[in-house]
Amino acid sequence: MDSASQYLRSGHKKVEGWLDVSSARYIFELAKLQNESGKGGAAVEIGVHHGKLFTLMHLAGSRTRDLAIDVFDFQNFNTDRSGRGDRARFEENLTNYGGDLEKVTIWEKSSQSVTGEDIIAEVGQVAMFSVDGGHTRELVLNDLKLADASLRDDGIVILDDFFNEYWPEVSIGSVEYFNDPASRLKPFAISPGKMYLCAPQWNAFYRENLRKRVAPWEYDKDVEMFGVTVQLMGTATWKKSALNRALWRVKDAIKASPVGFLFKRAAGK
Repeated sequence: MDSASQYLRSGHKKVEGWLDVSSARYIFELAKLQNESGKGGAAVEIGVHHGKLFTLMHLAGSRTRDLAIDVFDFQNFNTDRSGRGDRARFEENLTNYGGDLEKVTIWEKSSQSVTGEDIIAEVGQVAMFSVDGGHTRELVLNDLKLADASLRDDGIVILDDFFNEYWPEVSIGSVEYFNDPASRLKPFAISPGKMYLCAPQWNAFYRENLRKRVAPWEYDKDVEMFGVTVQLMGTATWKKSALNRALWRVKDAIKASPVGFLFKRAAGK
């Protein structure tokens, strides 16, 4: 088993951070698809924390030079306290699970001090870009524009916490980006905790190929958002919810039946 598959199977569960197992598998398959289609290239993440997602992108990608951006010890830039990265742990996790630090550039700084030109000069145009840094409106908008400016024509952005009620400014900054006529990226898929963006001309390519690669039970449906079709993936939780709803319907039916009435009387209700 290669290091990427091993990390997907068990390694990422041991690294501190937030990454649903369904989303990890979806990202793994996206990286493999890019490689097999000749669309591989650099991986970039803003907001590395301890490397839970970055390690997966690095191992599953084409292993060109990748870029990690995090304020790490400069916590004065972490105004919303959306995570506290640790560079030593990040480097340790990356190497422990088969990553190559010689092929990773680490920028310990705010993403607001970075330009798209800086990123391209360091790693070339980006194939996969994770936006998981500051969760304020300004930072999310800044980071999406950075990804837009440095992404390949067929590249992918992984946006964190769009639907997280604890971080509403993520959705505010994202919607501002989507509504800007100058923005070239739109969603194509959603998995637990993550939204995936690409240029609209690649929307169908990624949706159709990932539907084939990911087990059918992980696929729910397509929805329309921001003028494009978006695929809901990684739906084990939804399946459980559907089962729970069915069980509740059975329970309600029993309560309304003569049997339920007898149970209530026996319980003194």
